[in-house]
Amino acid sequence: MIAYEQVESYMKEVGLKYIKTANDFIAGLAVRTDKQYAQDMAYELNSRGEGAPVDNAHFYELKNRSLDGSVYVSAAFDGGVFRHIGNLVIDNADLFGDSVLDLCCDCGIVTCFMARQFPEKKFVAIDINEGAIENAKELAKRLGVENAEFITADVFELDLGEKFDCVTSFRALLDACELKTQGLNFLGYRPDREETYKNAFLDFAKTVAKHLKENGNVISVERYTAEYGWLGWMQALSECGINMDAAKCEQMQAQDISGTKDYSVTFAGFNKTDAPLDTFNDVLSRKFKSGTGYDGGMAEFALYYDSEGEIEFIDIIKGRRTIHQFAFATAKNGKRMFFDAANNNRKIKYYNEKKEDRMRADFEAKLKLYDPETFKIEKYSKQV
Repeated sequence: MIAYEQVESYMKEVGLKYIKTANDFIAGLAVRTDKQYAQDMAYELNSRGEGAPVDNAHFYELKNRSLDGSVYVSAAFDGGVFRHIGNLVIDNADLFGDSVLDLCCDCGIVTCFMARQFPEKKFVAIDINEGAIENAKELAKRLGVENAEFITADVFELDLGEKFDCVTSFRALLDACELKTQGLNFLGYRPDREETYKNAFLDFAKTVAKHLKENGNVISVERYTAEYGWLGWMQALSECGINMDAAKCEQMQAQDISGTKDYSVTFAGFNKTDAPLDTFNDVLSRKFKSGTGYDGGMAEFALYYDSEGEIEFIDIIKGRRTIHQFAFATAKNGKRMFFDAANNNRKIKYYNEKKEDRMRADFEAKLKLYDPETFKIEKYSKQV
C-alpha cells in the first residue's frame, strides 16, 4: 500500500518498521529490549502458533512490559493495518469533531498519531492494561503530544460522564470481547450465527453509544470480517441506535509478518440511516460477480445474496460446534450453487443443472466421512 507522507514519517519516528521474518523479529526485539523479554515473547507466540489456548490479557501484559518492546511487536503484527488507519484518519478528518474517545488504545500508537494530526482536538484513550497506559503516556511524552489523556479503565464498565464527537475502536473487539466470543460458532446459518456475535459485542456497543454525541461519528477497524462477526458488530451498534454509513464502510486487507489479514471498516452514527444487512450487502456486492467461484467470506455472501428460493443446509455438529456446513441452492441466473465450509475454509461452486447428480454424489462421499454416532448431522432449508 501507499501511505501518506505524514503516516510514513510518523511510523519511522515511532519505530514501526516492516519486519519480514520471524528470525528478524526476535533478533530485533532482543536488541531493543533484552534477551529475557525476547525469549518470553517468542515462547508466547510459538505456543499460540501450536494451538495453545489464547490468553490476550496475559499477552498484552507481556507485550507492554516495555514501551520499545510493545512498539516493536506492534510493528510486526499491526504495522500494515496501522498505515491503513493513518490514511483513513487523514481522509476523514471532518468526522473527528473537537473531541475523540479512543477505546482499547494499547500503547497509544494510533491515539498519538491522531493527536499529532489534529493538535486542536481533545483525545481521551482508555485501555484495561495498566502497562499499556503507562507506555502510551511515555510515547506521548516522547512525541511531544499534549492533547491526549490516557486512562486505565475497563471498556465494559466505562462511564466518563461526557460525550464525544467521535468514538474510535481500532483492533479492539477481537481482544476486548475475547471471553464473550469464546465457543461461538464460526459456521452455521448466518442470521443465527451473527446474532450470537451481536450479543457478544452488545456491551461494547453500549459503551460507544453512552459516550457518543447525538451528531457524532463512530469509526472502527476490526479483525471481525465478512466470514463471521462483522455483521454482528454492526447489528450490535444498530441495537443501540447507531446506524451505518454504507458508502464509507469497506473491507480492508493489510500485510503483517504472518501474511495478509482481512479487516472490516465501519463508519456509523446516531444520525446515519443504513441498516446493518443493507450495509453488509452493499460493501460485498461492490466486488461480487455472479457465477464466479469464491473462497472465504465472499463464498458465504454469494450463497445468501445470489440465491433464489430455498437454501438447503446440511450442518455437521460436534458437541456445540458446527464443524462443517454444506449447502445447495439455485442462483438468480438459474445456475446451481454448492457451498462447502469447514473451520475458516469456505468455498462456493456454480455449476449447470446437468452436473447435479455428480455434485450430489461428491457431497454424499464427503458426508460419509462423519460417523452419525459421533457427529450430529442436521438438515434444514431456509427461504431467502
